[in-house]
Amino acid sequence: MVNNGTTEDKEYAVGYKRPPRHSQFQPGKSGNPNGRPRKSESIVDVLQKELNSLVPVLKDGKRRRISMLRAIIKQHLNKAAAGDGRAAATVFSALKSYKPNSGDNLGMLLQEFRTLHLRLIEAEQNGVIGRMGKDQGSTK
Repeated sequence: MVNNGTTEDKEYAVGYKRPPRHSQFQPGKSGNPNGRPRKSESIVDVLQKELNSLVPVLKDGKRRRISMLRAIIKQHLNKAAAGDGRAAATVFSALKSYKPNSGDNLGMLLQEFRTLHLRLIEAEQNGVIGRMGKDQGSTK
């Protein structure tokens, strides 16, 4: 019960951690009526929300709703499969950044190809390949 200056206030001693009753919060009322201000959205939050939003697409003649991120990835993969080099490079760079230790072994394969190519050239220059071809032809 809240009293504003009546005789019952004399029993209540005002002091450290005991504010006057008239300045205390009323029951059922908040001390912060507006609440905490909302956190402003960062660009990452907005981007993530938009990439997770659903967009309609046609698949096998049916309308389906998939996430924006999935739609973007499908478009890039379709363009890469159709021969668009820029889209293929984007897909491979995304894969490489996602799992840097796995993915394409293009550098390693290219080095192996160059080594084999040099061996073939050396074999031709030494006449090994020419003799092998002549030997195989004469056995008939």
